[in-house]
Amino acid sequence: MLYKIEHITRYSFSKEVFLEPHTIRLHPRSDSAQTLKKFEININPEPAGRTNLVDIGGDSSSLWFDGLTDSLTIETTSEVETHRSNPFDYILSSDRAHRLPMEYRGSDESVLEPYRAPSCDFGDKTQGFVAKILLESENSTLKFLSLLTSCICENFEHEIRDEGLAYEPEETLSRMKGSCRDFVVLFAEVCRSMGIASRFVSGYTAGDPENDENYLHAWAEVYLPGGGWRGYDPTLGLAVADQHIALTSGATPLQASPVTGSFRGTGATAKIEYELTICT
Repeated sequence: MLYKIEHITRYSFSKEVFLEPHTIRLHPRSDSAQTLKKFEININPEPAGRTNLVDIGGDSSSLWFDGLTDSLTIETTSEVETHRSNPFDYILSSDRAHRLPMEYRGSDESVLEPYRAPSCDFGDKTQGFVAKILLESENSTLKFLSLLTSCICENFEHEIRDEGLAYEPEETLSRMKGSCRDFVVLFAEVCRSMGIASRFVSGYTAGDPENDENYLHAWAEVYLPGGGWRGYDPTLGLAVADQHIALTSGATPLQASPVTGSFRGTGATAKIEYELTICT
């Protein structure tokens, strides 16, 4: 499918501030699942300097600024064609990939280590949650991924939370609700506890029938021998196909944050607003 995306991110400050260097990861990636056909970015105030680079998760821009400002606006226009109509168009190439815990062989094991290492300790709630899904899946990798995705979607309340760090799994389980990034952290950490390499993805989706408004979205990707990185969206309860447009990815939510940066200004506060249009 071909998508045209117009995205405006606007930061308003209560008084003039000095902008520290920022990293922008709003450049849709190009890979086997999608092709970027056009990309434009406009930034106000105009940066004093800019460098484009490829970081851990994909293309990004590093910006630095001079002078004071009471706002920062980042406007992007993208045209992206997605290709993956069937999210299960692969065959697991390793016997050990079919059963949990997952085992990777050769160079895959060391390369994937940052995506397999848990970032937190599990409490009783998370351990019980994992055990229940593992039992129902009968240790089948693909069934486990499917059950985990549907369980989060069907049993947790989704909320929009524009700012703040993602909650750890135990907190999300205690609240039984969260934002898409909270669900991805829960999903990824549960997968890692089973040895499955998992990463955090930021991007857009055109496949959410529950929302008339569009928001930045997050989902997970797991590495499957024979399938490579494959997306699962616990917020929408589905395997990712051609209605998701990926921007960037990382082992942690911060590495996949579309915009990172800070400002200096005594007593100054910031407000963030989005405008996002996705058309086919």
